[in-house]
Amino acid sequence: MAFVPLTKSEEKMMQFLWEQDKPLSVTEMLALLDDKAWTKNYTRDIVRSLKLKGALVLCGLVHSHTNFAQQFTPGLTKEEYYAGLAKHNGVSVSSMFRAEAAAMVKTGQKQEVDELIKELEGMIEEFRARDDDSE
Repeated sequence: MAFVPLTKSEEKMMQFLWEQDKPLSVTEMLALLDDKAWTKNYTRDIVRSLKLKGALVLCGLVHSHTNFAQQFTPGLTKEEYYAGLAKHNGVSVSSMFRAEAAAMVKTGQKQEVDELIKELEGMIEEFRARDDDSE
């Protein structure tokens, strides 16, 4: 998926939706949002914009009063968005891993470094297995 640039409000909405981890309608979003300054129309505009960008996808309908409301779910994960943002800004994934590992070593977080190494090794094995399957 190509990088999807988000405005501050759109990013705030995505953060909220990633935290909820379930499909929501605009009405449900408004009921759960901490930011009471967002009106129903403003929230609908943000949702519409995120849908057009592919950051939100329609995933169902829920009965609401006398009609049906659309429910949305993120079209990309938090990790995908921030990895794309970093890449868009010229930061490579490998440089992020190096920086994270260096910070862990500097602060004496040996266990966290070991966990990062194991996670990377697992990712490499998974990649190699997929690569072997495609041949």
